[in-house]
Amino acid sequence: MPDTGKRQPEQQKQKRTGQQPGLSHGLASTSTGRRIGVIYLTPCGEILARRLEQAWLQQAAPGNPGLDARRPEAGILGRLEVLNADQPLTAMVPEIWRSYDSFVFIMAVGIVVRLVAPLLQSKWCDPGVVVVDEGGNFAISLVGGHWGGANSLAREVAFCLEAVPVVTTATDVQGKLAIDLLSKSWGFRPLPGERVKAVNSALLSDERVEIFSEWHLSGDRLGDQDDNKPGLESIPCRSLQEFEQGGTDWERLVLVLITSRLLALPPRGVFLRPPSLAAGIGCRRGTGVAEIETALEEALWIAGRSRDSLALLAAHEIKENESGLLEAASRLGIDLKFFTGKRLGQVFESHPGLEHSKFVQLQLGVGNVCETAALAAVPDGALVLQKTKFNRVTVALAEAGSLWSASGQVIRRD
Repeated sequence: MPDTGKRQPEQQKQKRTGQQPGLSHGLASTSTGRRIGVIYLTPCGEILARRLEQAWLQQAAPGNPGLDARRPEAGILGRLEVLNADQPLTAMVPEIWRSYDSFVFIMAVGIVVRLVAPLLQSKWCDPGVVVVDEGGNFAISLVGGHWGGANSLAREVAFCLEAVPVVTTATDVQGKLAIDLLSKSWGFRPLPGERVKAVNSALLSDERVEIFSEWHLSGDRLGDQDDNKPGLESIPCRSLQEFEQGGTDWERLVLVLITSRLLALPPRGVFLRPPSLAAGIGCRRGTGVAEIETALEEALWIAGRSRDSLALLAAHEIKENESGLLEAASRLGIDLKFFTGKRLGQVFESHPGLEHSKFVQLQLGVGNVCETAALAAVPDGALVLQKTKFNRVTVALAEAGSLWSASGQVIRRD
C-alpha cells in the first residue's frame, strides 16, 4: 500500500530513536537499522576502531559479493560510528547510553563492567554491549545477548576483525532456539517478559513447547544460527484456533501464543505480540490527552485486543496540530500518521460497506474518517472495531493482514 500519509512530529521521532547529532567522529555506514557506537581509550584502540569501521563499511556495501554467503546478518548491519572519548568515560557513557542500540568497547572487560553496571535497567531496554580487546583477538558479548543484539554483533565484529566471537548464552552454547531471539527476528514483543526465561529453560531441557499463532511464520533459521542448529521446525506450530477450541490440558504445557488478542494465558505460557494494530482517531478540537488515552484503552478492551500490539495512531491531516493527539502518541511511544482527504476517500471506495456521514463529508471532504484512517495505516488491513464514540473522541481499530519481519520477510495473518 502506497504511503501517502504524513508522520508527525519529526522531533518526537528523533526523541524515540535517541538521535544525538555530532557524536560521530569518523565514517558511518549508510545502511539503516541499528545505531552502534564504538568507543576506545588508547591510540592502539583507535587503530583497531578505524580498522573495524572500514571493514564494516565494506561488509555493509550493497553488492558485496561475499555478503550473503559469509555473513547471514549482512544487509541489516546498522550504522557504526567511532566515537571520540573527549571527556571521561564515566561522564560520556551515561550521556549517550540511550542514544545507541549497541556499543562496542575496545578496552578491558573490567573497565566496561564498571562503566555500564550502574546504567543497566532491563534486558528489554538496555543496549547490547560487546567488548573487544586491543589486540583484536576476541569480541565478547557482555550484555544484551539476545534482545540487545550483542550475540549477533559480537559475531559480526569478530568477522570484520578476524577475531574469535565469545558468546556464553546457554541457548547459543547448546545450539537451541531462544524464544526472545525468535520473537525479535519476527519483530514481535514477548510478554510478560519474566516468563521468557522459563520458556527458554524448557527449550534447553527438551520439554514440549508449542506455538499457537494467527500468523503464518517463516521456518527459516535465524540469521546467526549455523546449519547444525535447529530452526523453527523444531517447535510445533499450530493455528491459534486449535488453542481456543480447547480439548487439551494446556495448563501442563509450555505455550507460546502469537496474537494481538486478549486471551487467558496458561501459567507456563508467553505472548508474542505483533505490532499489527492501528487506531483511527477523530476528536473535538482541544480534546486533552487523558481523554484520548482513555478512549483508546476502552476501544482496545471492547475489541479484545492488547495495547502492546498498538503500533500507530492515524487521523485526518486537519488534526496535525491537535496537541492532545500529538501528546498521546508521544506518551504511548508510537507513531502518529496523518492522511489527506483524498487518500481516505480512496480507502473508502475500496472498502464497500463502510458507513458514510454526510456531515463529515461536508466538513472534511470525505464521509468516513476514523475507519478509513485506521485501514490506510496498515497493509492489507481489516477492521476489528468499527467507529465507536467515547464522549469527544471517536476510535476505530484495524489490524494488518501482513507485516514485514525484522529479518525482512513478509508474515501474513490468517
